[in-house]
Amino acid sequence: MKKKDKKEVIYSTDDNSYDFYSSSAEWYESLLLDIANALSFIYIETFRFMDDFVGEKICNALIKKVKEGVKVRLLVDWWGTKTSHAPIKQLMEAGGEVRYFQKFVMSIALFSRNHLRDHRKIVVIDNNVAYIGSANITAYSLSWRESILRIKGDMAKVFNKIFMDNFKIYNKDIFHPWVRKAFRRTILYNDFYFIREVPSILDQRVKKNYVRLIQRAEKSVVIETPYFIPGYRIYKELINASKRGVVVKVIVPQSSDVKMVDYLRDALWENLYKKGVQIYFYTKGNLHSKLLLVDSFIFSIGSSNFDHRSFKYMFEIALIGAKTEAKNLIENHIEQTLLDSVLFDFDQWKVRPLFKRLLALLLMSIRHLL
Repeated sequence: MKKKDKKEVIYSTDDNSYDFYSSSAEWYESLLLDIANALSFIYIETFRFMDDFVGEKICNALIKKVKEGVKVRLLVDWWGTKTSHAPIKQLMEAGGEVRYFQKFVMSIALFSRNHLRDHRKIVVIDNNVAYIGSANITAYSLSWRESILRIKGDMAKVFNKIFMDNFKIYNKDIFHPWVRKAFRRTILYNDFYFIREVPSILDQRVKKNYVRLIQRAEKSVVIETPYFIPGYRIYKELINASKRGVVVKVIVPQSSDVKMVDYLRDALWENLYKKGVQIYFYTKGNLHSKLLLVDSFIFSIGSSNFDHRSFKYMFEIALIGAKTEAKNLIENHIEQTLLDSVLFDFDQWKVRPLFKRLLALLLMSIRHLL
């Protein structure tokens, strides 16, 4: 018999306040201020922490806090963050605790085994402030459109628990009991629940939750994602939703930072378009935000893209909720994104270059790794 997901219920008076950032530049400014005000601890988990002026600035702020007696823990992905990162080395020398998630492993399944990356992006400070969203710590994405939610209040304690679980399993196999325990447990907090994704071919919990939300949609479904290769199930449910009268909108960058994904993504538009799904291309740079909004009521924000790689191979996190204050911030962000987007042009799509069509066909066999 298949085990059901366990649930950990945390009830609290929801006195949290929320802020939303649509760019890395805005987020860094807020993060640096929260770091400066930290009194007890600062925990950061991210996929990419680059050795550039942004990474250096944040590391210097962390080093200053370590010297003041504040505990600093940093969990970064080995694939996304250089071990030669000079500012991180300085942070470690100052007393900060740094762990690199899942270093390179020699294995028969060399490529797929090393594809299991920590893609989560969370921050928790003093059990009082937390961040969750799409942005890495790097200068190259300063102009990208992102989605980062800042939460001030008791919910930060939940992020503390999540971070410490992740910090503990940084070098453990996906079948280790600690990893499976975290994978099986959904954390419920008032109007929110947290999904912690662990790589799996069968138990893709973020994807399954998205499928359920789309199936239950009555009025609208809006997706913002940089990479849209969702797999058959979500693809099918979006079409089914459109058929029953739900307004379905998919917003992607006109041109993302991964061209191969763009070519493959563009090959999928015809059937969605003909079934009534509205496709939008964001035109003001790269759209890197990762959002789902259903019926202008329930939302998901986190690190997961709408693609095979996130659903199958990455350690991800999603915060799903129906809190009005947070939902309004996300809805305002989406409305602005749409103002800076253009609708899919089917006639123009039909005459796209031949080399793009051929590349899409070639890439189809490895779409789960893109």
